[in-house]
Amino acid sequence: MAPTDPPDDAPSRARDEEGVVRPDELDYTASERVAELDEGRYVVATDDAESPSVDEDEDADTEERGTLARQQMGRYVSDHEADYGFALTAAFDGDISQHEHFSDDVATAFGELATWYVEQIDTDASADEALGILLLASNTQVSYPTKALASILSAHELSLDDSIADLVSALRGDGLQIPADQPEE
Repeated sequence: MAPTDPPDDAPSRARDEEGVVRPDELDYTASERVAELDEGRYVVATDDAESPSVDEDEDADTEERGTLARQQMGRYVSDHEADYGFALTAAFDGDISQHEHFSDDVATAFGELATWYVEQIDTDASADEALGILLLASNTQVSYPTKALASILSAHELSLDDSIADLVSALRGDGLQIPADQPEE
């Protein structure tokens, strides 16, 4: 035996030393609790099952994984005990972004979602402007209560006696903002 060769009992002796693991013990693919989906992608059984189930039919497997992911996400969102909420993963120009919000107020939850979304897109417009542009461009009809117009008139110090031309002139700088910012008193 050459002086650089380890003795025949080196692997078993190395394993007996606390914290030392042989390279063959690091091969997780040899475990019956791991199944390979394709190159570099694996399913690991985390419960008491002897081995994970992986169908040979790729379409069925993709559908099952999607169903499982939706079920897990549904449980995650419902565990927050809020009336409204979301947990999103989205791609924006190739970048992945994640965001979640939970609230008992539907308006707050929607506002958070919409604002987060427009903050992710590449635009020179403010979040307020981008939301308006997206709604107009998407041909989404929005109905506002009549009192929204009253707040706009008030914010621009206009009354029912003023003309539409006066309103258009008042809105020229900032555009139509609903709900209107109320002037500081």
